[in-house]
Amino acid sequence: MKRIIPLAGIFTLLFACNQAEKKEIENLKQEIVNLKAESFAKDSAINEFFKMLNEIEANLAIIKEKEQIISKRAALGQEMLPDSRERINNDINLINELMIKNRQSIRYLSNQVKGANFKIEEFEKRLQQTGTMLQTKDMEINSLKEQLVKLDFSLEVLNATLDTLSREKQILIEEVHRQTQELNAAWYAYGTKKELIENHIVEKTGGFLGLGKSLQLKSDFNTIYFTQIDISSTQSIPLFAKKPTMITPHPKDSYRFVENENGIVERLDISNPKSFWGSSKYLVIEVN
Repeated sequence: MKRIIPLAGIFTLLFACNQAEKKEIENLKQEIVNLKAESFAKDSAINEFFKMLNEIEANLAIIKEKEQIISKRAALGQEMLPDSRERINNDINLINELMIKNRQSIRYLSNQVKGANFKIEEFEKRLQQTGTMLQTKDMEINSLKEQLVKLDFSLEVLNATLDTLSREKQILIEEVHRQTQELNAAWYAYGTKKELIENHIVEKTGGFLGLGKSLQLKSDFNTIYFTQIDISSTQSIPLFAKKPTMITPHPKDSYRFVENENGIVERLDISNPKSFWGSSKYLVIEVN
């Protein structure tokens, strides 16, 4: 028994040591994983930083090229053609956009470097050089703009950006489109006398002692009953009815009813849209 007790103690000690070694190995493995992840994150960040710097320098190359083109055109002075002036404005606007993008990238990179838990001397040096290049380029662009102002270019336009002008242009396009749609909008409805009256489209008017009354469009007619069309692209309105009668006023020489061999009016053809819709944008036809 005396021998068994020391052996049990030895086994217990060996087991404890083994467990400690296993735990240490697991900790070392985890440390390696963490180091690899940290290294990967660091490499990714560095790659992103240098990629952004390369983009800034590519933008500066485009700006330099545009500056040279503008300088050549501006050298013509007042003799330059209107087309050249427009191109100069467009090139300046592109330069403005690229410089805004460059400044945003520099600010982002500076903040990222300050918050990073590692230092890259080569990157920080290049970042500082690029920042200095941007400041120099700003001065060159301002000097170029001053030359253009002397040639009667608008400083407000020169300081605008393509993005601003694009938005303004898009707003104008949308407004023109909206107004065009409104100008070209018209509505039509047709049905029997009963249908038109019951749907509050027309009312009886005129006559004497209940005789000789005619139909006319109500002042508060039901707009939901109508179908909207674009008069710039609609030359025909399908009917497929008998004995159509115009309720709304439209010049007779601006349209015609087209019948088939069975005497059914298949459609209304509008030969002169401007004249036809000139008196009313609402068309009402009574059919049998």
